[in-house]
Amino acid sequence: MTVWTSAAVARVAGRALVAVGSYDHDLYCLDAVTGELRYSFTTGGRVQSSPAFWSDGASSWLYVASNDRLVYALDADLGRQRWVHAVESYSPTLGGARLSAPVLGRVSDRPAVFVGHWVWDRSLSSSFQRARLSALTAREGRPIWSVDLGDNELTAPVFLGREGRRWVLVGSSSGVLFAIDADTGRVVWQHTELDAIRSPPAVLDLEAKSWVISGSKYGAVRSLELSTGRVGWSFKTGDRIAGSPMVADLGSERRVFVGSYDGGLYALEAATGALIWRYSAGAGIYSSPTLALEGDRALVLISAWDHSLHAVSALRGELEFATFTGRPLWAVAGLDASLWASPVSAKINGRWVSFLGSYDGTFRALPLDDAGRAAPPIRSNLSFWLSFPLALAPTLGLALLLTHRHRSRVQKPDVPSPECRQVPENPD
Repeated sequence: MTVWTSAAVARVAGRALVAVGSYDHDLYCLDAVTGELRYSFTTGGRVQSSPAFWSDGASSWLYVASNDRLVYALDADLGRQRWVHAVESYSPTLGGARLSAPVLGRVSDRPAVFVGHWVWDRSLSSSFQRARLSALTAREGRPIWSVDLGDNELTAPVFLGREGRRWVLVGSSSGVLFAIDADTGRVVWQHTELDAIRSPPAVLDLEAKSWVISGSKYGAVRSLELSTGRVGWSFKTGDRIAGSPMVADLGSERRVFVGSYDGGLYALEAATGALIWRYSAGAGIYSSPTLALEGDRALVLISAWDHSLHAVSALRGELEFATFTGRPLWAVAGLDASLWASPVSAKINGRWVSFLGSYDGTFRALPLDDAGRAAPPIRSNLSFWLSFPLALAPTLGLALLLTHRHRSRVQKPDVPSPECRQVPENPD
C-alpha cells in the first residue's frame, strides 16, 4: 500500500517531470506527459512531505526529506544522490521523527534549503519532544543555522523576500505561527492560534504591505501583517482547516480561497476577509486548493472526503465538474490527524493537468479539459456488504437442503418393507 505526498512539477532538461514521495520509503520521478517512471530513489523511512525541484542555472536538483531524519539532494535528471545530511542524530528510541517538505530560498547571498523536523521519544529514560527549523546550503548540504521552535510538529516552511528582509514562515501543531529572519534564524515575531496549524500559510501583497494568510484547526482564517504579526482581519468557518489558504489574482480582483472540514470552499475578499461565495462539497475538504486557468475558465481544485476532485469556478463558486479519485483501501476516519495529498495543477504542453496521489494507492494525472467526463461509479463498503448475502444465498440454500435431507434420513424409523416382512414360524 502506497500513500502519496503532494507532487512537485518542473521542467528538467527539456522534459516535464513530476516527483512524488510515498510511505513505502521511495521517491518517484515520472514523465509528466506519459506517466512513465524515470527513476525511483529509496530512503530509510517514510516520505511524508512533498519533494522540491531547484535549478541553479547549470543543473537541476531535487530535494526530499525522509522520516529517517535525513535530507537528500539528487540530480533531478538522473536521480543520483549528490549529498545527504542528517538534521537529527539517530539513536534507537521508542519514538520517531517527521520532517517537513524542503523549501528553497537564500541565506545572505547563498542558496539554501529550509526544512522543519520534529523528533520524539516515549522511553522512560529519555522522554521528550523537540521541533527545529534548519537551514542548509543548497549545493553542499552544510548546516547554516538551526532554531528550536517548541515541542510540536512543524508545517512546511515558506520563504519570501519582502520589506527589506528575507523571511521564513512556519506553523506548528501547538498553534504558533513563527516569522523568522532567514539570514540569522532569529524569531522576529510569533502569533498564537486557538488550535493547531497543520499547513503552511500563504502570502498576500496588498497596497505596499505584505500579509500572511493562515488557517488553523480552530476553523479561522487570519490575515497577519508580515512586519509585525498584527491581525488585519479574521474569518471563521464551521470546522477545522487542514490545508493551506490560496491567494489568487482574478483580473482586477484578489481573492483568498480556503477549504474547511465543514464541507465548504470559501472565497474571501483579500483586503477585508469578507465572504464572496461558499461552495459546498458535501464532505469535509482536507486539501489545499490549487488554481488552473483552463480556456476562459479559472478553476479552483480541491479534494474532499467524498473521494472526489472538485473543480469550482473561481469567479462564481459553481461546480464545473467532480471526478472520483478512489476510496481508501482500509477503514479510515475523515479526520486531520493525517494530512493527505493536495492536488497540484500545471500547464504541460499547452494543456492543464492536475496531479493527485489518492489514498486508494494510485497516482493520477487528470487533464482538466476532459476530466469532467463520466467517472467510474463509486463503490462503497455498504454496497459490498449488501451484495455479500446475495452472493452467499445459493450456497447457503444448498447447505440447508442437504442438512435437512440428512436429518430426515437419520430420524426415519427402520420399518421392514412388506416384501421382506418376516412371518413367525409355525410351532407345529
